[in-house]
Parts: sequence; C-alpha cells; structure tokens
Amino acid sequence: MRSILLVGSIGAGKTTFRQRLQGLPIEYAKTQAIETFASAIDTPGEYLEVGRYKHALMLASYDVDVVVLVQSATSDETRFPPGFATTFNREVLGVVTHAGVATETQVHNAVDHLTRAGAHQIVAVDSITGKGFKRVQEVLCRTSS
Repeated sequence: MRSILLVGSIGAGKTTFRQRLQGLPIEYAKTQAIETFASAIDTPGEYLEVGRYKHALMLASYDVDVVVLVQSATSDETRFPPGFATTFNREVLGVVTHAGVATETQVHNAVDHLTRAGAHQIVAVDSITGKGFKRVQEVLCRTSS
C-alpha cells in the first residue's frame, strides 16, 4: 500500500478511517499532534482549521505518496478551500466518511466539497462497517500514475 497523509477537520473521521484501513480495532482517540503509523500519517483537525498550521500539512506531504482529504458527510460545512489540493505536489484522494449514517444528499454535498477542493478521485466510506474500503484499497494499492 502506498503511504498516505490524512487531512481533515476535527471529527471528520481521519483516525477511525486509518484504523479501519490498517485492520486495527476501532478506538476513539483525539489526535493531538502529527502521528506516524506504518504507511499513514494522521494529523489533528486543527492543522486544517487553523491557518498558521497549514504549512505543517504541506511539509508532512513530502513524506507520502497520496494525500487523503477527509470530509464527513454529516458536516454541513467544509474547511477545504477551493483548489486546496494544489497545495500538495502529490496525488490527492477524497474520502467521504460517515456515509453509513448520512443521507444521500449529505453524501452528495460532501463529494461536492471534495471536488471543489480538487481531489482527483472520491470514495464514500463507512469506517465502522467497512463499506467502501475495497475501493479505497484498490486506489491505494495500485502503483503511482
């Protein structure tokens, strides 16, 4: 699997997504600082939400193959500005989390947020049930293009 950097707002589901992706037990843990695990770098939501920390996301992206923008379907707003993906000199994957508990409209809106942010591909997942992870693994296991 290619290495990834998880970027998203507080509560977007980055850590739970990583735990599911790596086959670990799902345990809630607030990410306080950038944490590195095997092939994943998990970042606190504050790094996206507070402008002075965004440079740390760019620096962390140099150590990965793919940047994963994580947007919760249950959030009405996004912290990803239009074109945010151009910040990174890497492939950018969009992941919509909480798809299992969201309405179809909410999932559609989250996809729109990630599209405007510039994600190349977008996958909706449910980290609790594992729905959508087969597609995520297909994207992350293929060789870089």
